[in-house]
Amino acid sequence: MQAPVDDATQTHSSRQERTGIRLPRIAVVGTGHVGSTTAFALLISGMTAEIILIGRDRQRTEGHVHDLRDAEVFSHRTRIFAGDLSDCCSADITIITAGVSQSGAKSRLDGMKETAAILKGLVRDVVRHNPRGILLIASNPVDVMTYSAWKWSGLPANRVIGSGTSLDTARFRRRLAEKYGVAPGKMTRPKVVR
Repeated sequence: MQAPVDDATQTHSSRQERTGIRLPRIAVVGTGHVGSTTAFALLISGMTAEIILIGRDRQRTEGHVHDLRDAEVFSHRTRIFAGDLSDCCSADITIITAGVSQSGAKSRLDGMKETAAILKGLVRDVVRHNPRGILLIASNPVDVMTYSAWKWSGLPANRVIGSGTSLDTARFRRRLAEKYGVAPGKMTRPKVVR
């Protein structure tokens, strides 16, 4: 007997058939501001078949799942659910956004030891459940945490990626745009004026 197929699965199949591209399954570990925003961006992009949100506060995570399901009306049909680290087992990409909140005057470097302790355990658990996936690190300070995650994971370097430079580039473009009074989207290439 064949398992029932839900509407989201049928939509994914038809999107995949039209494009010939298999849509990935993505797990987002950490459901704070960065994690929930990342999940929303993935949903709006239509580039994923499934989003699994994983957070230590299950009630908060479920709340984000409900919000994302409501946003599907304006986006692409995507299977979204709250899970735990064992749900990373078949994720193509696991995005880790967990870390210490940078509220107040606390800098990224001030919370580094605490974030490292959190990240070390998460990376080991994710890799134990899914030794074949890709890790994308978005925990701050990103460059330091990405290097550390690579060492802790034992994965090849090309499967542990940091999001840092793209975010830093976006921040730089925004600041340049503000300084020169142009839209940030117009800041596409630096030009050297002599």
